[in-house]
Amino acid sequence: MDQSELALRVGLSRNTISAIENGKPVNSEALFAVLAQLNLLQPITDTVEKQLAQFANQPQKKQRKQRKAKTELSNDF
Repeated sequence: MDQSELALRVGLSRNTISAIENGKPVNSEALFAVLAQLNLLQPITDTVEKQLAQFANQPQKKQRKQRKAKTELSNDF
């Protein structure tokens, strides 16, 4: 399938398809429409879900205790 046919199927311009192919910024809605048309949306979703699961299983870093703010500044300079 060429750019013109894909653009027609998705309802975008051929220039938008070209921009996606060349890694240029495009509207996320346009990108997802193209991915869905090419049956690539599910593999990407699966990969993202795996990455999120790995991140969720990692131990979280302990947060530092917040210091109490001094109510009065010292005059010792």
